[in-house]
Amino acid sequence: MRNLPQRNNNPLNLRWAGQREATGKDSKGFAIFPTPEAGWRSAFKQIALDKTRGLSVRGFINKFAPPNENDTQRYLEVVCKQLNVEPELPLIDVSGYALAIIMALHEGYFVETKEGT
Repeated sequence: MRNLPQRNNNPLNLRWAGQREATGKDSKGFAIFPTPEAGWRSAFKQIALDKTRGLSVRGFINKFAPPNENDTQRYLEVVCKQLNVEPELPLIDVSGYALAIIMALHEGYFVETKEGT
């Protein structure tokens, strides 16, 4: 059975916010994309946008995964450990692609492959 990020083609479980390529939202308010590629493009765009807002890694994770819905501290620890950065590092100094991959894995996203390929 496919999990939420897979079903919605939404690797970061982005909330629906009228994203250009989104086809709608699910019952929990997460954006639904027609393809994984569209979901990835939206993830990269969101990170790039948040880089312009002067957030630290901590500020970004707190915004992205608020404590009322997530174990934000654990999320921050995972991201910082995998990126080998401190929580107060400005987001602008972080690779958006590396951050997106780490977050997608933390959200439960995985690349589906056919057996034998």
